Amino acid sequence: MLSSTLSGCVTTPPVAVEATVREAPCPFCEEQTREIVRLREDLANKEGELRDLRSSRRDQGKVLQESTREVTRAKVKLRRLATQADAASYIAEVEVAMVSLRSSSGATSKVPLIVLAQGILESTATPFAQGDYGVAIDRAAQAEQLIGLVANDQVRPALRRGESGDVPLLIAIPLKATVNTNLRRKPLRKASVVGALKKDARLVAHTYKGGWLQVETEDGRSGWVNQTELGVR
Repeated sequence: MLSSTLSGCVTTPPVAVEATVREAPCPFCEEQTREIVRLREDLANKEGELRDLRSSRRDQGKVLQESTREVTRAKVKLRRLATQADAASYIAEVEVAMVSLRSSSGATSKVPLIVLAQGILESTATPFAQGDYGVAIDRAAQAEQLIGLVANDQVRPALRRGESGDVPLLIAIPLKATVNTNLRRKPLRKASVVGALKKDARLVAHTYKGGWLQVETEDGRSGWVNQTELGVR
């Protein structure tokens, strides 16, 4: 009887109960997430400020370039109308500046830019004697630029270490290579070479930076040459 009863029982399988386990919040993870969000916001703000600064610098650079061009054009017009007295007076002023620079501390005849400036200043004699006073004044202005660069180097020694920015020359300076040398992509001895220059190659200098001059060759190549490898032509 018991056996039949047991045999007639329907056994219901046990129902599996899924336990819901909630992970406890991680204070460190939450703090890390907040820090990441904060850093991303700071980065976005800094990138915005950087964009604004770059835009402002571009605008300032354009204004400076245009002002420089206007000044240069005005000076060219004045030189075309220069008289003998104008040329003589201006050349004398540059000569005085040269004497003052030579007498100042650290400025000797061995400084390459002073050598270049002196040679350019002496070259004013021929056009002056021929009555070409505009050319004489142009050359004196070229010499004056170099004198100013050397004087600035004395006041700010960082310029000699190449830490300054590029200094555009208001008047391009015709020069030549005094030795076989190379045009370099940057004003550094270890910078990549963009072309070779033979001795006496004719060049025109447009920019100065820390003892280097950015020059253009007659065939249109451009690069940097150390001032020690350049001379007057």
